[in-house]
Amino acid sequence: MVVIAVMLICRTYADLYMITKATKIEAVIIDRNQAGFILNVVQYFLAMPAISVTNAILKFGLSELKLRFRERLTKHLYGKYMKGFTFYKMSNLDNRIQNADQLLTQDVDKFCEGLVELYSNLTKPITDVLLYVTRIGGALGWGAPSILFGYLLVSGVFLTYLRRPIGRLTVQEQTLEGEFRYVNSRLIMNSEEVAFYQGNNRERTAVLGSFGNLVSHLRKVILFRFSIRFVDNIIAKYASNVVGWYAVSRPYNDLTNETVNNMTRSELIQELYNSGRMMYKLAEALGRLALAGREMTRLSGFTTRVDTLLHVLDDLDSGSYERTMIKDKSDKDETQFLMRNLKAGAGELIVEDNVIRFEHVPLVTPNGDVLVEDLNLEAGIVPSGRNVLVCGPNGCGKSSLFRVLGELWPLFGGKLTKPAKGKLFYVPQRPYMALGTLRDQVIYPDRALDMVRKGYTDKDLEDMLEMVQLSHILVREGGWDATQDWMDVLSGGEKQRIAHFSRRRLSKYLNRQELNMMSGTGLPIVARSTSVRPPKENYAVLICHSFLNPDKTITAEKYCQQIDAMRENASTPACARSTTSPTKQPTLQKLNELGYEASFCLPYSPELSSTDYQLFKHLDNF
Repeated sequence: MVVIAVMLICRTYADLYMITKATKIEAVIIDRNQAGFILNVVQYFLAMPAISVTNAILKFGLSELKLRFRERLTKHLYGKYMKGFTFYKMSNLDNRIQNADQLLTQDVDKFCEGLVELYSNLTKPITDVLLYVTRIGGALGWGAPSILFGYLLVSGVFLTYLRRPIGRLTVQEQTLEGEFRYVNSRLIMNSEEVAFYQGNNRERTAVLGSFGNLVSHLRKVILFRFSIRFVDNIIAKYASNVVGWYAVSRPYNDLTNETVNNMTRSELIQELYNSGRMMYKLAEALGRLALAGREMTRLSGFTTRVDTLLHVLDDLDSGSYERTMIKDKSDKDETQFLMRNLKAGAGELIVEDNVIRFEHVPLVTPNGDVLVEDLNLEAGIVPSGRNVLVCGPNGCGKSSLFRVLGELWPLFGGKLTKPAKGKLFYVPQRPYMALGTLRDQVIYPDRALDMVRKGYTDKDLEDMLEMVQLSHILVREGGWDATQDWMDVLSGGEKQRIAHFSRRRLSKYLNRQELNMMSGTGLPIVARSTSVRPPKENYAVLICHSFLNPDKTITAEKYCQQIDAMRENASTPACARSTTSPTKQPTLQKLNELGYEASFCLPYSPELSSTDYQLFKHLDNF
C-alpha cells in the first residue's frame, strides 16, 4: 500500500508536469520558436519512460494488493470454515448461509476487487485535489477552490441519497447468482439419476426458472443504474466543468485585478491554459470523489455478505446455530412443550474409552423434529469383539443416532459417553473419493507424508486392495501415482469397496487398539472378499432397515438360496437351516449364530428384507 501511495503521488506530479510541458510546447508554437519547440519536445520525450513506468508500477501494485487481500481473507475464512465440523454445520444445521461456495469464491473476489478500487479511486483524487488546490490557490486565489469544494459537498450528499438502494440490490443479485449456480451444480452432481428418470424437461424448467429470477432482478438493477448514471454524468462530469469554468473566470472578469491587467495577451492565454487545465483536473478529481460513493455503496453489499459469513462461522465455532424449527400442528401442545425443554448444546458430552452410553438423550433433527424423546443405550455392555446392530425402518432415527454420536448434530439434552474422536472410525452412507492419486483414495483422510510417518508402504496398500478384490485397479489405472477423476472413473461397487472397506481395514491395521464404528444404511456387503478378521478388541455398530423382534420369525429359505447362489468364496459361511421348520427360524437365534449377542432396535417391523438378511449373513467376516 505504501508503494501504491508513492506511485499515486508520482502519477499526480507526472500529470502536472504533462500539463505544464504541453502548455509550453503550445506557447513556443504560437511564438514560432523552433529551438524552444525542439527542446521542449525532447524533454517531453525523455519523460515518457518514467511516466510509463509509474503507470505500470501503479497497475501492478493495485493487482498485487487485490491478490494479497484475497489470499489473506480466503485463508482466514477457510481456517474458520474447515475448523472441526463447521463446514458440515453451515450446510446442514444453520440456514442463514445458503450458498457458502458462492460467498467463499466469487463474493470474496468481488469484495477484494471493490476494496482495492475504492482505495485507488479515493487516494488518487485526494492527492490531485491537494496538489491542484495549492497551485490554483496560489495563482488565482482561494475563492476558486472553495467554489468547487462547496459543489462537491452538495453533489456528494445528493448522489449518496440517490444511491442508497444499490447495497440492497447487490446483496439480492449475489444471492440469486448463488442460487442459479447451485441449481446447475446440483444438476451436474445428479446427472445420472436425472437421465434414468428422464427428468430433463423438469430440470430444464427448474434451471430456467432460477435463471429467469436472476434476469428479472438484473433488469431491475440495470434500469436503476441507468437512471443513476444519467444523474451522475450531469452532476459529476458536465456540471462540474461549468462550475470550474466559472471559478477560473472570476479573476479574469475582475477588471480591478492588477495582476491580470499587467499581463500580455500571450501571458494571459498561457496562464489561463495552465489554470484551466489544472481546474479541469481538479474538477475531474472532485467528480471521481463524488462517484466514489457509488463504489462504496456497491462495496457495502459485498461487505454485508462477507460480514454475515464471518458472523455465522464464529457462531458455529462456538456451538450455536440458527435454523427454522418445525411445529407439528396435529400435536401442538406436546410440540411446544418439547421445544421449550430442548435446546441445542444442552446435553453433556463425556469422553471415555470402550464405552458408548446414551442416557436420556433425545434424538432431534436440526430443525426440531423429535425422533426419540428419551434414548437410553449402553453399547459398552458388549464385550470387545462383539458387534451391535441398530435396525429399524426409514426415518426412525438410525442415522440420526450416529450423527449425534459423531458430534455432527448437537446434543439437545441428556448425557452422551463415548470414546475420543481419534478412536472412532465412521463409514458414511455414500462413498467419497478425494482429489488426488489412487494412493490418496485408499489412505484418505491421511496424506502421503502421514503414510510414511505411520510406517507403512505401498505393499500394505496392495494387501488392502487384494482383500477387497480390487488389485486389478492398480494395473488398470497405471499405478499408485495415477491421477483421475475417481468419482467418474471407478464404478459404484469399486468406490464402495475402497471407501467403506479398504480405508476401514487400513485404519484397523494401523490402530489395532481403536474402537471402530461403522454406520452405513444399506451398505453392499463385500465381506466375502476379505480374509482377515478384525482384532477381537474391536467391534462394529451397524444399522439396517428392519426390526429384530424376538417374538417374530423371518422367512429364511429364499434368502439362503439367493445368498448361496451369489457365493463366490468357499470360506463364506452357508446359511443355516432350521431343523424344525424349513422356511422359518427365530431371528435372535440366527444373530447368535453370527456372534450378535446384543442389538438395539428402533420401531418394529415384522420381517427382515433380503438386503438385511444378506447383511447378517456376512457380518461375522467384519
